Amino acid sequence: MSDMMQIHTMAAVLRQGRGLASVAWLCAAAGLAVLCLGPLTTLSSAAALCSLMAGAVQAAYAVRVNFDHALLEGFAASGSDDDPARLDAALAALGLRATPQTPRVWADRWQGMRALLRGQCIALMVQVLLLLCAIWLRG
Repeated sequence: MSDMMQIHTMAAVLRQGRGLASVAWLCAAAGLAVLCLGPLTTLSSAAALCSLMAGAVQAAYAVRVNFDHALLEGFAASGSDDDPARLDAALAALGLRATPQTPRVWADRWQGMRALLRGQCIALMVQVLLLLCAIWLRG
């Protein structure tokens, strides 16, 4: 598979983070509703608060996943060669990344991007589980 096809594919994979972020916002609203609606036990309020904190972690991952998605979309739209060193140079010129000693290859980037998306998924799962616990423990 060509590098440009891999770029388009990874951008499509990262686009899925938007849906995860939408679910997380709904869970955060539900967590706030649990906290605001009626009698709570100490455990249920703690679970709801932890759910909101997991939502904040998810949001941090979502910002980074969305940033990487936008970078790949822009890189693919530029239509020029698919040299990853250009991406490092642009990030370094904007002060967003130190200039690496050796250029990172696409495979290393894919691994990092998948790890970010996986972190977003895990944070969402924790958020949902804690929200369900808060609802179940609500007294």
